[in-house]
Amino acid sequence: MAARRFDIRLGDLVVGASQQADGTWQVGDVAVPMEPGGDGQWRIVVDGRSHRLFVAGPADAPWIWFDGAAYRPEVADAARPGRTRSRDPGDSLAAPMPATVRAIVVAPGDVVARGATLVVLEAMKMELPLKAPADGTVVSIACAVGDLVQPGVPLVELR
Repeated sequence: MAARRFDIRLGDLVVGASQQADGTWQVGDVAVPMEPGGDGQWRIVVDGRSHRLFVAGPADAPWIWFDGAAYRPEVADAARPGRTRSRDPGDSLAAPMPATVRAIVVAPGDVVARGATLVVLEAMKMELPLKAPADGTVVSIACAVGDLVQPGVPLVELR
């Protein structure tokens, strides 16, 4: 099997990733064993520790949930032409996948620190905390506990 090669961009960080013939992934200079778990779940081993990773969305613009944080990397595959996609606004947070709002921890006007949990979602029987990407003030909240929310729809606006 020929290795598939991707460049993954998270903000200013660009990391090369390739799938190896033995099924492991080479991410940067680290070999990462991955086992599929079904329904977008993967079991990966990093530094000898087992983790669950969840992936949803299209291959070139996936949502990834790992260790309590959601990521939306840009993925370029040399074997496929890229597609243009709109960038998420930096001042709002959205669900990484279809989910149910389980808790809203902040209110408009609250000052929050980077990494503070703002909203807790539930998807695939897992809690997904949405965390502040930077220090700021909550401007508005566009969801309520119990709402079913969709990916890409802003839930919390920060300034």
